[in-house]
Amino acid sequence: MLTMRVMTMLSGRKRAILKAIVSDYIQRAEPVGSRTLARRYNLGISPATIRNEMADLGEMGYLEQPHTSAGRIPSYKGYRYFVDSLMEAEQLSPADEERLSRALQQRLSKIDAVFSEASRVLSEVSQYVSLILTPIFGQQTFQQLRLVPLDSQFVVVLMVTDTGLVQNRVMEVPPGVSAAELDQIAQVFNKHLKGMSLEDLNSSFLQELYSVFSRRNRALQEFLADLITGFTFGEGEKVFLGGTTNILKQPEFNDVEKVRNLLQILEERDHLCRLLMDMASEDIAIKIGEENECLQMKDCSIVTASYEINGRRMGTIGILGPTRMDYARVISVVEYMQKLLSKTLGDILL
Repeated sequence: MLTMRVMTMLSGRKRAILKAIVSDYIQRAEPVGSRTLARRYNLGISPATIRNEMADLGEMGYLEQPHTSAGRIPSYKGYRYFVDSLMEAEQLSPADEERLSRALQQRLSKIDAVFSEASRVLSEVSQYVSLILTPIFGQQTFQQLRLVPLDSQFVVVLMVTDTGLVQNRVMEVPPGVSAAELDQIAQVFNKHLKGMSLEDLNSSFLQELYSVFSRRNRALQEFLADLITGFTFGEGEKVFLGGTTNILKQPEFNDVEKVRNLLQILEERDHLCRLLMDMASEDIAIKIGEENECLQMKDCSIVTASYEINGRRMGTIGILGPTRMDYARVISVVEYMQKLLSKTLGDILL
């Protein structure tokens, strides 16, 4: 509702001027003056009139003046209005579509390889930083547990979810735990846990299963404790990053301290994971500048889309760049990769 109220505050002339300033600044990264607008854009009004309208837009919070003698640049509010009300949709070029598609048409049989390749090509095509959140662990349900002995000392724990994803880890089998007991553990887990949300696997129900087996012997008790801990505190989601050095190409980040702070945040995978999970509820989401809760990202924008696995929304892909990013193009790149990644993962997990 706020967007509609703000929209009624701007006349057609102000909208045209704001659109021209944002578009020009995205392309050239230089403050825009009234004479420049009059020369480059067919606005049908004089530089003096443009200057007065720009002054109004500045007072309304849509434009900023970085230096007294400089032209204007968009504020966070100006970018938000542009994205919500003025930006025109852009069709991804056939060359970019081919480049994205070709990257995921390789013989990628492992899920992590798909995410790694997708993050690489996303950053190359967009020339910004790419982020991909792997499937959100808690939104999946338990389907099967398998305990595959490697030898007398170690076993591979395979947990399969309803989306077809497999989590695996190697566990040491304490002396005194037999192969028959391992089989029985798998059977009981499969019988009682199938269809249960993975978010609930840290509930008292797991402890009930634990108590059933743990009465037998100390060795089995230790193995079950480690197995349950793996369910509850497993690796879970990961974030794949691509093109972090692309941020250095942006004139806004010539400040060494600003770059250092941003790169530090990009190393904090838990923070990125929370950010992408918060944005996963929307098909396409855009956070601009000050909308980011993290202070180090106040000069950045992020565009995300949720991908699906077998019809279920499971994770997030995103592109991070300066607030001056080319929003229309970035949205078209993200939307195309969203569909491409959903199809690729669905084909692998059939």
